[in-house]
Amino acid sequence: MMSSWKVSLVVGFVLGSILASAVWNRNPGPSQEEYELLLQKNAVLAEKQQVLQESFEELETQKALELEKAFEQLTSKQAELEQQKADYEEQLAQLKQQRKKLVVTKKKLDTKVVELETATEKQQVVLSHSKELYQQQLLLQKQVAKAEADVKKAKRVAEDFKKPCDEFKSGTSWNWVSQADCDKYDAKIKAVADEEAQLTALKTELEALNQKIEVNLPKK
Repeated sequence: MMSSWKVSLVVGFVLGSILASAVWNRNPGPSQEEYELLLQKNAVLAEKQQVLQESFEELETQKALELEKAFEQLTSKQAELEQQKADYEEQLAQLKQQRKKLVVTKKKLDTKVVELETATEKQQVVLSHSKELYQQQLLLQKQVAKAEADVKKAKRVAEDFKKPCDEFKSGTSWNWVSQADCDKYDAKIKAVADEEAQLTALKTELEALNQKIEVNLPKK
């Protein structure tokens, strides 16, 4: 099949020939030279038409390639944008999930901070009196130690009065003993009981203080 420019060339040539023949038949006046000149002009025009047709086809081909390339770039860019959109949506979903976790974590931390602040305030109150507490503890420890010594001493003294009282009660002693010895012994026993009661009270007070210090003061 002929290309479009060849068809145009043949049609132009035929039309030129018909035109020339018609002119020649109607007006046989032009010479052979004029006829050949007319044919030359027609050939020049046909050649120019061919050049233009080729240029048009080349331009058309070039534009088609450029359009195809632009379409490919557009398709690639669209695919890239779709991928970016999918990536952004995934990142957004992850950020929303992380935000939820952060909100929960923040609430837990806020609660923990409140608890720590409350505990710190309590500790500060106790720490502000820590010197006084430890001084009181040391004093009680000394008092307990003294009370223990007093109880031992009172028991030794009471033991010294026990034998004369026992002899008086048995009625077999050859020593000069009397009810007064038993009265003194009873007094010493009461003194022992008083010292032991004082010791018990001091130990109870010291134990309560130790528990207070153990609970409220921070451990090293």
